[in-house]
Formats: sequence, C-alpha cells, structure tokens
Amino acid sequence: MKDSHRLLFDLLDADDVLAVGSKAFNLGRLARLGIATPGGAVIPDHVFQQHLARAGVLTTIDQMFGRLDCLKIHELESVSVDIRGRIAGTELAPELVGALADAHAARLPSPFLVVRSSAVGEDSVEHSFAGQLDSFLRISSLAALEAAIRSTWCSLFSLRVLLYARHHGLRPARMGVIVQRQVDPLVSGVLFTRDPTGRQAQAMLAEYCEGLGEDIVAGRITPNRLRIGRLDLELAYEYRSEGTRALDEDTQQAIKRIARIGLRLEQQDGVPQDLEWCVTGHGQAIVVQARPAVSRMRPVEAPKVHWTNANIAENFPDPVSAFLYSIVKPGYAAYFRNLGLAFGVSRARIDAMAPQLEGIVGLQGERLYYNLTNIHAVLWMMPVGHRLVEYFNLFVGASAIPSPPMMAMGAFSRVGEAVRIAVSIFWQYLFIGKRVRRFEDRVDAFARSTRPADLAGKNAEALAADLRGFLRIRLEQWTDAALADTAAMVCYGLLKAQLARGLGSGDHAHLHNDLLKGLPGLASAQPVVELWAIARGIADDPALNAVFSNETPDDILGRLGEGQFGDFARAFADYLETWGFRSSGELMLTRPTPQEDPRPLLRLLQAYVRTEARSPQELSLIQQREREAVTARVAAELTPMAAWRRVPLVSRGSRFRMLLAATQGAIKLRERARMKQALLYTRLRHIALNLGDRFVECGSIPARDDIFLLTTHEVQELATGQATSAGLSALIESRRIALESATQEAPGDHLVLGPGQPWAAAGGTPPRKQTAVREPELNGSGACGGVAEGVAAVILDVAHADRLKAGQILVTRQTDPGWATVFFLVRGLVIERGGMLSHGAIIAREYGIPAVVGVPDATRLIGDGDQIRVDGDRGVVELRTR
Repeated sequence: MKDSHRLLFDLLDADDVLAVGSKAFNLGRLARLGIATPGGAVIPDHVFQQHLARAGVLTTIDQMFGRLDCLKIHELESVSVDIRGRIAGTELAPELVGALADAHAARLPSPFLVVRSSAVGEDSVEHSFAGQLDSFLRISSLAALEAAIRSTWCSLFSLRVLLYARHHGLRPARMGVIVQRQVDPLVSGVLFTRDPTGRQAQAMLAEYCEGLGEDIVAGRITPNRLRIGRLDLELAYEYRSEGTRALDEDTQQAIKRIARIGLRLEQQDGVPQDLEWCVTGHGQAIVVQARPAVSRMRPVEAPKVHWTNANIAENFPDPVSAFLYSIVKPGYAAYFRNLGLAFGVSRARIDAMAPQLEGIVGLQGERLYYNLTNIHAVLWMMPVGHRLVEYFNLFVGASAIPSPPMMAMGAFSRVGEAVRIAVSIFWQYLFIGKRVRRFEDRVDAFARSTRPADLAGKNAEALAADLRGFLRIRLEQWTDAALADTAAMVCYGLLKAQLARGLGSGDHAHLHNDLLKGLPGLASAQPVVELWAIARGIADDPALNAVFSNETPDDILGRLGEGQFGDFARAFADYLETWGFRSSGELMLTRPTPQEDPRPLLRLLQAYVRTEARSPQELSLIQQREREAVTARVAAELTPMAAWRRVPLVSRGSRFRMLLAATQGAIKLRERARMKQALLYTRLRHIALNLGDRFVECGSIPARDDIFLLTTHEVQELATGQATSAGLSALIESRRIALESATQEAPGDHLVLGPGQPWAAAGGTPPRKQTAVREPELNGSGACGGVAEGVAAVILDVAHADRLKAGQILVTRQTDPGWATVFFLVRGLVIERGGMLSHGAIIAREYGIPAVVGVPDATRLIGDGDQIRVDGDRGVVELRTR
C-alpha cells in the first residue's frame, strides 16, 4: 500500500491484509482483477488503533485477552460493555472527520453509503466470523457515517465476538472499516462454487432473494435456490419460494457471469469460493464479496419450530374450545404488540415482528402451546433481546433454543429508539401502581355491568355488546396488566443476576426464592384466609361440625336453608359472591365456577375442618420473619458497614434492598392483575352461557354449552343477524368430536415440529404405558427452599384435593390459583410444569412449602403413597420407597 499513513484508501489500493483486514483486501483484489464491485474506500487499522489509544482502552483490551479463557460470562460481558462504551464515547479524530466529509460530499458516488467491518482474519480460509460483526446500510449523512464507523469498531469487542474468539483461540484486535456506495439491486444472493452439501459434485449452488441480500446472509428467510452446472453453467431451480417471479433472461445471464467469476477465483486460489453478489435492474452483475468457502450451506428445509406448554398449561390445562381460542390467539398477539408500543419500540420494528406476533400461540392436539420460536424471535428483535429471552425462560420455565437473527438497524435508528424506549419505560413504571389500579377499576366496572343475575334479562344483541366489551379490554386495554407481568419477569431476573454478582460463585437459587417468601398482602392468598376463617367457624360450632364430618356436600347444600345454620349460610354466600370466581381452570370458560357448583368447595371445607394444620396467616407470618432475616443477612454481606449500607443507591446493600422491594412489589401487582383476569373471564363465561340460552330458544344451537364450540366472530354474527344457523349443527358436531378425541392422548410438554406441521396422535391403539426406570433422584427447579419428607399424594385435579391428608407431599401436573386453597395443608410440593413466577411457586413461597417445579413426568414416576424427599434448595426430588 502506498502512503501507509493515509486515513482513507481507495479499495483498489487495499493490498495489505494486515493493514485493511481480510474483507477489504478481498474487495481490493476483485477490483484489481477488473471484476465489478461497489466502489468505496477503507479506513485502515492504524486509524482504529489511534482511536483506541485516545479512548484509553488499549491496556484494558490487552488485559482482557490475557485472561480471555478464564473470564466468566458476566465478567466478560462487563469488560465488553466498558470497552464499547469508551470507543463509542470518543469523538473521531478531526483529520478523519475531514477526510470522511470529502468522501461523503463525493458520495463515492451514491445517494446512500454502506459501512462494513473488515477485521483481520474475517472472511479468511480458517474463520469467517459470519454474522458476528456489524454492518450498516442506507447511511445518508456525515453524522450517521461517523456513528456507524464507531459502532463497527465497537462490534469487534461485542460479547458474541469475544465468545467466538475464545472458542476458536483467537485474539481479534485489528480492523479496517469499509465505506462503499450502496447498490440498489433487483436480486441479491450468494454463490458456492462447490455444493456444500456434497450432493452434486458437478454443480455450483446459488441462493437469492429480491432486493438486498442481507436477509439471506443473516439467515432470516428461506431463499430461492439454483443449481448451476460447473461445465455448462445451466441453471435449474432446486427450491423456489411461493410467490417469487421467475428470473428474466438478463438476470439469468448476469448470474452465469457471476458463476464464471467464481470458477476463475477458485482456479486461482485452489479452494472453493463463496461469493455475495447482486444484479441491478440493467442486468449488471456486481460481486459484493468473495471469500474461501469455509462453512456448509443451510439445508433447504425450513427451520424447526419449538413449542412448549410451560406456564401456558397452568392457565389452560385442557383442550380449548373454538370460542376460547378465538380470544386467546389474538389476545397474545395484542399483548406483546401493545406492550412493545407502550415501551416505545418503533412501529417499523413492531411491523417487522408481525408474522411472529400473530403466531405467538397455537394449538397442538387441541391444547394451547407457546410458539417458543416466535416468542424468542420477537424478544431477540427488541433492544437487549438476549436478556429478555433469558428472563422469559426463567419466568415461564421454558428451555433455551438457538437464537434467531436480530433486526438490522442503522446506528442513528438504534440510538434514537434506545433513548425513546428508556424514556417510555421510565414513564410507564413511574405510575405502575396507578396503572394497575386503572386496570382493576376497568374490570370492576365491567363486572358490575355484567352480574350473572342481570344477564338473564338481556337479549342477544345486548349480550353481544357485552362480549365486545370484554374483547375491547382483552385486545386494547390490557397493557396496564401486562406492565405488571413484565416488571415481575425483569425484576426477578435482575435480582438473580445481582445476587450472582454480589455474592460470587455458588448456587443462590434457594436464596433468591427465600427473599420472596411470605409477601404480605398477596392477592391470591386472601381467598384462602377467608375460607380458613369459615372453616374455623364450622369447627367451633358442634352441630355444624357434625354435619360437615358426617354428611355429603349434597346433603350439606340441602341443609343450608335450615335456620340453625343461618350464620354459616350467609358467610358462605358472601364468600361465593366475593371470591366465587376463583377456581382451578378459571380461564377455560367451560368449567363451572364455585358459584354455579359449590360442592367441591364444601369438600375442601370438610378437609379444613379435619386438619390440625396451622392457619394460613400463621404460616405466612413465619415466612415473613424468615424473609426479613435473610434480607438483612444478604444486605450485610453485600455491604458490611452498617452506616454505609443505609446510603441510598451508593452501597450494594442499599441497591439490593431497592431491587428486592421492586421485585416484591411487581409480584404483588401481578397477582392483583391476575385476580381481576379471573373475574373478567368468569363474567365472560356467564355472558356466553346466556347467549347460548338465547340461541337455544331460537333453535340455532341444540344446547347452551354449544356456544363454546363457536368462535367469537361466529357468535357475534349470529347474535346480530349477520349470519344464519344454516350448517351450524354440523360445524358444532365436528368441533365437539375433535375436542373429545383430544382428551384421549396429549402431546408432550415440549415439541419440535416443521413450520405448519401439526402434532399427530399415534392413533389406532391407545398409547402404550411406559415402564419408567425409577431413578433415585428427579431434577427440576427449586421454587421454595427447605427440605420436606413424607408420603406423596398424586392428585391431578383440585376437585379431588379433599383426599389430601395434612403433612403429605402434593405431586401434580400443574397448578393455578385454584390450588392455593390446599397448599398450606401440605408439607412439600412437586409440580411437573411451571417456572419461578408461576402461581404454584408464588403460593409455595407464601407459606414456606419446600417446592420443586418443572420435574418432567413427576406424576408418572412418583406413585401415590410413595415416600419421597423434596429438596427445594437443590431442586431435587429423592424417591425412597413405595
């Protein structure tokens, strides 16, 4: 290279790979061979090194690389953030800014510029750094150009690059930066001079899409694929996406010219080549990059889709009706979309997420599952997406899957969005308590206008209006409740990370949960307290106690009208009026509530009367005292000096207390919102049933419960006369058969399927019962610390909870708020499904019950009556004897 001290080199002069990096060197070589490439310039490595020196990070970089193999992930991330912050915060040298201004004025020449990384070793024979380093498109101002250069330099020290470097034993510290004109192509793609799959020895393979090819390189789409003969250059489609136009003759000839260039480079270098290329509207073939082919092409099959029922099965444990699914599917999409907008995420980013948002949930075997692939894709497209994925998985008890690519954005767009999001989040959470109260008031107002006793006097159109009122809250006015969910998820994750940083290595999971025991004022605990008080009244009344001890729930119901039991009848009626909407499966809509059928509640009261267990208040108070003691101990360990510990924000102990208070407050707000959700869905059940009555009266459906076999859209059209009942009976019957069939065999908790591929039952014969090998230990996640040993009671439905005996260990598939009424009776808890913030985990911590959640096949591997030991600190269940 001539004049090695220059600040900018024309790519034609980029002939020193150590000075300009591999990508710039390869582009310079193409230009010198007369191959058409986008014109441009390169900022050499010595300019980068001078910037690092001005930023004061050279020593830090050297020290980091000296310890790269032994740094923990969080330590490496901390160093990465420090280095990148200092690089981004240092202004470019004035001489470089002047040179860039001249280049920008000339536009190189183009209306838009592209900034690309060119690290030493990138795109080499040994290492590609594919997708690790940043590039920026559509740059039109000098300020954006400067920001993009700094961001490209920063990307060399991102966590993903450092982890890649550690894995491959590299120490990347030298980089050029390419500034090119941006091409506006008709089609773009990649070409491999040798079939990477090894299937076609005499063929080259090309993938392409319309417009810019960034989505292909980043792996965001399944592109079209061509097979190109190495001898005759004949083109043949191997895969073609639906809706794409066939290539015209000019474009085909341009691709053949690119193929000839690839063969030429392969012959010169002696290794297969990987070319990025594009074809303009004038049929011009342009090579954007050429490098040795070091990686295998993706298979043509579309990526797999990961499904999980973690957390969602807690709320929707059974096959769901058409009515419910027509609410839940758009409801989840609206939940994430509106929450993103409330947080200030750009409309462009939200629009880019649209396909994933619409498919957040789906049905497998008529049961609801999260589409984990889509959820992760949505979260990864958000700022700090990797953290949100981590917190979401912890929140619901899901497993990690490979991360999808993130949305490419220009430097200014990213900075502007980051500022907007920070301001929006601060504003939303500044009044989070008021926002949750607003949600509660909105639901309470709806509940007052839709009391079950008042619905009987409404006609179908009025009831359809009530249905629309519910949908308006669910689809448009749910964000206040969603804010509480997000706060609980993020605060819980941040608290866990803070403990790990502050207390050093070790397993702090049990400590994390101990800090959340016995939270006062937890909304989901209040019905338990009220029901216990009623039970104590029964126990203190000899006549009433005798009735509950010797008679069936049906008999008890028949005697409630007797005068001597008037006080109990009034107390029980008040309880049903106030808390009768809380029950297991309360969101399913198809299960009767305690108000409709109080017999399961009476059986539970009978169990309460028989037990000698401590009251819920006593257990909660014990846990509250233990929590306060643990909190004080952790704060003292984080900041030993008591005086310093009390200084807000400055000491680690004070910051810990603030984050802990925020986590506890968020969990309590979330439980309040969930309480109102149950009330709202219970009101919807009564609205639907009354609509069913109107449809039965006019002969549209055979039975009132058939309303749940119609979608909300079908119901509203029928109620408002926009549709007739013609063919409705056959439709209802087909859906009824599908639901009944779904009860025979259920999918697993986690599924991996192809796009659009439904889970299929084995069919033909009942599923074979597996004889499992009884391992001495079953593993899950500790949700509440402590150890409990006792007899297992395997109960799958809370309606059978009266079988529980005080001191047993409850083993069940999943829990919801309806199970809260039995938790304080048990000594330990084992749950197949659920995460750290599932209802089962929260209530277990309320009463200090050693609990392990997420134990695969627990209800199959643990037998009713087995002697087991639950270790909530380690997340382990030990099987003793049968």
